[in-house]
Amino acid sequence: MVRYRMGDSVKRNRPCLHLLHHAVLVLGLVVFATSAAQASGEALLNAIIDRQPQRVAILLDQGVSPEAVSGLGEFEGKSALMWAAESGQVVMIDLLLQYGAQVDRSNPKGGTALMYAAVAGQVEAIRALIEAGANPDHKVRHGWTPLLLATSKGHVASVRALAELGADLNTRDVYGWTLLMRATERGDTEMVTTLLELGLDPQDADTTGTSAITLARRINTPELLRLLETASGRL
Repeated sequence: MVRYRMGDSVKRNRPCLHLLHHAVLVLGLVVFATSAAQASGEALLNAIIDRQPQRVAILLDQGVSPEAVSGLGEFEGKSALMWAAESGQVVMIDLLLQYGAQVDRSNPKGGTALMYAAVAGQVEAIRALIEAGANPDHKVRHGWTPLLLATSKGHVASVRALAELGADLNTRDVYGWTLLMRATERGDTEMVTTLLELGLDPQDADTTGTSAITLARRINTPELLRLLETASGRL
């Protein structure tokens, strides 16, 4: 009869125990590295929000990813470049791009840094991003583009900059509404004047036949109606 000593089973299981110990160690290192990366990413985002370009430069130089994004919550998926674009920090934008940030990276809803700049009316950020290769005609849900966003927010200078930099002035949302229709709906005389100067046709209509002129009549804005009808007569 073969007899086993108590230590024999331990000896036989040593390879398994060694592998288990190694796996736990590796898992711990992965968790530690992930936590460290998240903390570094948060530090980068906070430095951008707090307008600390020197701090941003130091963090990037130390290897923090320029693609850091906000975590769960209201700002989920909002990248470092988006934060910089929204606040118009061109120095930050240049730094992030130099260190490899993707100029057209999108958030969970499809928005890009250029769209954040357009919504916020950050003209210099718009210029910096497009010159770096951002798509001026990027579309998200419902067909919104940087131009449509800037128009709907009343940012005349941003609209002019986008047009100058090649954005499509004939862009339409998913409902077929033009830039001029959006501006008219808001009763934005300055924006309507700007768009007419840029050559938009007040008679362009959506699939239901509604045009900027139709909208001006519907919302009873005599000044806008005169402006649009005058422009229509010149075309």
